[in-house]
Amino acid sequence: MEPENIGNYISKIVFNDNTEIEVGQNDIMVFVGPNNAGKSQALKDIYKLSERNVNPGVVVKNLSIKKSTRPYKELLSETLPVRAEGDMIHIDMLGRSSTVPESYLNSFQNLPTYEILRDAYVLNLTTEQRLSTCNPPSNTTRNGAKTHPIHYAEYDPERRKWLSSSFKKAFGTGLTPFSQFGAIVPLAIGEPVRLDGEYDDEQLRQEAYAEKLDKYPQAQDQGDGIKSFTGILLSLMLGYHRTYLIDEPESFLHPPQARIMGRAIGERLSDFQQAFISTHSEEILKGLLDSAPNRVKIIRITRDSNTNDFKLLSNEEVKAFWKDPLLKHSNILSSIFYKNAVLCESDSDCKMYSAINDYIQSRKNRYPETFFMHCGGKQRMPKIISALRKLGVDLRTIIDIDVVNNPSVLKTFAESLGIDWEQELANDYNIFSSTLRGPKEKINRADAKTEIERILLSSEAEELSNQEIDDIKKSITKITRWKNLKQSGVSAIPNGNETLAFNRILEKFKSKEAFILEVGELENFVKEVSGHGPEWVNNVLENYPDMGNSVYDNIRNFVEQLSL
Repeated sequence: MEPENIGNYISKIVFNDNTEIEVGQNDIMVFVGPNNAGKSQALKDIYKLSERNVNPGVVVKNLSIKKSTRPYKELLSETLPVRAEGDMIHIDMLGRSSTVPESYLNSFQNLPTYEILRDAYVLNLTTEQRLSTCNPPSNTTRNGAKTHPIHYAEYDPERRKWLSSSFKKAFGTGLTPFSQFGAIVPLAIGEPVRLDGEYDDEQLRQEAYAEKLDKYPQAQDQGDGIKSFTGILLSLMLGYHRTYLIDEPESFLHPPQARIMGRAIGERLSDFQQAFISTHSEEILKGLLDSAPNRVKIIRITRDSNTNDFKLLSNEEVKAFWKDPLLKHSNILSSIFYKNAVLCESDSDCKMYSAINDYIQSRKNRYPETFFMHCGGKQRMPKIISALRKLGVDLRTIIDIDVVNNPSVLKTFAESLGIDWEQELANDYNIFSSTLRGPKEKINRADAKTEIERILLSSEAEELSNQEIDDIKKSITKITRWKNLKQSGVSAIPNGNETLAFNRILEKFKSKEAFILEVGELENFVKEVSGHGPEWVNNVLENYPDMGNSVYDNIRNFVEQLSL
């Protein structure tokens, strides 16, 4: 059957600022953003509007539904218990029944929404609904009415196998419907029962099977993490809903289980099913991208007072981001759940700036709401800047001054920030850099000899230490003017037009919340401590544990400029 004839999916949503987003019938739309931005409310609005699109929702203003062209009595009977009584059609939607005239089904295609048949097509998986789904239903027969997902697992080997194997990926053991328990059918937690030996008749075999299952713990008696996880699996297992609304599927789960949950959702949804998911979890998002990278679209919702803002990262943009192995296995995606974020060059930079910001926010009686992240150097930073700006992340970028050494690198940064290199920066860059293109400085033989002797005589140890080796190397290294710029910062730039040009470059980057370090590099903020990178940061924090110490004055002033 051609996909366009499947139908019955939400094809467009319109947000309260009139932002319109087209939705495919197999899209996985992931709502992310800070707390209280409107992610969960968006799902509530979609659920309400899919029944009757009359009054606008709070976050989602309205939506459009593409209907199937097939006869609806035939379509419903393929997946749900449908019974005709004269001119009336009785439809059981997992225990929620509706009786409608057959003429209503004949005209259903022309209705703008699902109306009373909404629950046949849209499954709203709230936290409460997921937890209660684990409760055992009344038992039924193989040919009896199936009013609960557990009934489908009970009599369908394929569904039962998928349910158990998916549960085992997260919790290390299987899940089995306990049909022989009595009036109800609980889910027993444990490995599938294997019976050894022969039995005189089937009843004895069934009794032996039940005796083993009777010793297993049951899902409804477990913690909320297991119950929520199982509730989602049971709902996905059915496979007949066209749209799933899943609010915070990571609830009660540890990060590894959350990622498995994301994978399970992406793996189970067919090409004719879509999902709208609200999440605070980077792991849910990574799990979805692991299993269904071609289907995920990310919508970031932010809120300022009573005004929402919506930014979409298309599937093509998501895939481009996810192709980079370093980004895929980093924590960059966590930034989309914070109020704002700071992108640094290295982990040690993040550690120091984060410690300073924590101190600043505590002095203002505020909790820090900033995510500090790095991507292992400058080369990948522009790609991250572009992706996060596209999602509306309130992003600051901190770059060492040596970014100006290479005009092509600086140009890439500028373009990722929305700066026109030729029109806004090229002329100033040529003025500033012209004085730094001279020959390398000469090394005076007598000065080198004096410095090396000083290092050798500073200790009586038989072998040179690593620090002494580094000091000797530094004493005979030709210092280029570019290197001097990083060591000394803007003070290395000649006075006059060169400094004016460089200041204009700094201001242009600052206008886009990108801060080129005027001191050169992080280590120049606290010159009282030698070293570089993680070792330097650790030494600084150990030697000066009081973040209010005057030694931090310069770096505190810098972090204050970020306005976090």
